[in-house]
Order: sequence, then C-alpha cells, then structure tokens
Amino acid sequence: MLANLSYLSKTPGTGGTLKSAPEDFLVEEILEDGTVLGLDRPFSRAGEPGGCKFVHFILQKRDWSTSSALSELARRLHTSPKAFNAAGMKDKVSISVQLASVQGIGRDALLALDMKDIRILGAWPERERVKLGALLGNRFTIRARGMQEPADERVKSISAEVGGKFPNYFGEQRFGSARKNTHIIGQMMLQGKFEDAVSMFLCGNEGENNALAMEARKELAATGDYAAALKTFPRHLRLERTMLAHLSGRPGDWIGALRSLPRNISLLFIHAFQSHLFNLLLSERIAQGLELEKGEYYCGEALGFPDISRAEAEGWIAARLIGYDSPLNAREQELLERLGMQRDAFRMKAMPEIASKGTYRTLLAPMKDFNFQADTFRFALPAGSYATVALREFMK
Repeated sequence: MLANLSYLSKTPGTGGTLKSAPEDFLVEEILEDGTVLGLDRPFSRAGEPGGCKFVHFILQKRDWSTSSALSELARRLHTSPKAFNAAGMKDKVSISVQLASVQGIGRDALLALDMKDIRILGAWPERERVKLGALLGNRFTIRARGMQEPADERVKSISAEVGGKFPNYFGEQRFGSARKNTHIIGQMMLQGKFEDAVSMFLCGNEGENNALAMEARKELAATGDYAAALKTFPRHLRLERTMLAHLSGRPGDWIGALRSLPRNISLLFIHAFQSHLFNLLLSERIAQGLELEKGEYYCGEALGFPDISRAEAEGWIAARLIGYDSPLNAREQELLERLGMQRDAFRMKAMPEIASKGTYRTLLAPMKDFNFQADTFRFALPAGSYATVALREFMK
C-alpha cells in the first residue's frame, strides 16, 4: 500500500526489520493532559466520588491487540466486551500501555486479575466511559534489526532533511492486517457494487496467510454455496461466518449481508477508502511541493502536537479526508473522477448509517523528542499518526 508513495527525504534508507519481537516495539500512551503512561509504572488517580458507572484503568499488554486483550478481560470478568472502551488501538506485536474503561465491574475485581502478558497498572472510578481518540499521542521506543551500515549517518542525514516532520500517511494496518483490501471493499460499497463488496470480503484471498481460510475462500468463489461455506470457513473468521449465515437464509441480500456485520466494521471499509484517497493526494503533493490549497487551513498546536480544532495564521496544513460535506478543490475532484467516484457517494443512501461527512488531517506530523542510538529509535507522535510510517522515512 505504501510502497509507491513519495518520501519527504532523499537520503537512502537504512533498511531493516521491525517487530521481530514484542520487546522491539514499546508504546506508551500520552493522555490529553500530557501525562505519559509509562511501562511497568503503577498509576494512581483519585477519580470521581460515589455513584460512578465506570472504572477507568491502565492496561499494559504484551503481544495482544487492544481488542483481543479487552475481550479476554471480558471473559475473565464474566461480562460483555461491549462494556469496555479504549482511547486508542495498539498493535498486537508490541508491549503497550494505554487508557481504557469498563462499565459494571468494580475496581478491585480489575486489580485482582492475574493474567499472562496483561497487567492492570491502576484503576479508579469515573462518571463517563473512555472515548475513542481521548489521547494526545504516543511515545515509542522501537528497535530495528538488520539495518545497513552506517545506519547512524543515514539516520542523522534523514533527520536533518525532514526537520522533525514526516508525511502523515495512514499506515498499512488501516487497510487490513493481512489481505489489505478494506479500502477496496469500501470503494465498491460507495459505488453501489454491494455484491462485489461481499464477494471481496468473503472470497478475496490475496495476502491470506491461513491455509484453511485460503482454501475455503477459493472454494466459495468457485461454488457460490454459502451454506456449504459455513462448514468450511474456519471458526476464527467470525465476521465472515456471520455474513455467510445471513446469506444462507437470504441469498442475494447483499446489503443485508453487510449490515449483519457490526456497524463499526462496515464504517471501517468507508474510512479505509477515505484514507487511501488521502495517501494518494499527499504523495502527489510531496512530489510537487507542499503548499496550502483551496479549502485548507493552518492549524495550531496543543501541548506541542497539531490540533485541527484550532485555525491559525500559520502552522500545520490541515487537508481533507473527503466526505459528502467536503468542498472539493480541483485536485481532489480530478482524483475522484479518475477513480470513477462522486463526492455524494459518501452519503451512502443505501446504508445511511455509515455515511461519512469528511474531516481534516494534517499533511505532515511531528516527531517529538527524536533520538536514535545503536539500533533503537525513540520519539513521540500525535494521536492518529503511525510509528511505522515515521520510520518508513528512515528505513525506506
């Protein structure tokens, strides 16, 4: 997905490999007030007095995705995963610390848990749940293995070129963990090609790394027999099996099949396509030179990170994530036409519950407190920016 996108720097990269082990990728969340949630560091907060429905807690996990870790907590505490919320989503292959909340479970029950590779570093009562996006950023300590020498000279040169900034592309994980097709499904949905979208979700096998899943997807593509596919699709493909169960009873109900998925999953497809558009536009503009364009604005900062809610006379360029409410400029209109799309498609008239009006995102993002020693990078990024994208500039 990112291979052909423009770089900000010209110096050759170091090469190398990321995430060889969870210990190579450390993530410490930065709360909205600037507090850093440190690894292995107990955290205490007074919280709200009496009558609170929620408990906020600090989750440290090793080699667990955020969603899987919260699901395991729900299983251990005999409650629904829907009772949990997190401020951000962290990668599986990492050791990460983050803020989360749960409804209907006491603080003491959380703190009493004894689990492999999951720790609760602190918990306190609050009146509201943790909302997604309620964080300032993340601090990273990342080891890259197998870099070409002289790595330190190349990193120093690239660091001087980019001046503490990097292209704020959406990372590979935005487009699917293995098959990298969520944006393709989103485009099909936006174009009203719902049967194609269902087929891509169920049968698309490029990048599929599970042999049983690969065979099941191929067989369904050849037969179109959804009832039979329910017997062959592996149990871990829970979303696919949900869709297959729907189509087994209602063949041809493509929109209903997509609606059988959780709304956040269907919305993810649309957001992935918006992210794909943003990446394409940003890459083109880096190659031509970054300047403020029609409909964009400069945004200021909050605690040193870009804040798109604050328009300023100068600062970070905030560009569009295109939606139905976006006033397009010539560049954006040309890209949509090239892809056979129209802005109004984002209203999703057939599925209005996942319509997307659009928003803004900065073209560049800062790397705060950047440091490189031996084979290890250290820096902090704003919420929504990707460490793997920042390191792409250095490793190429």
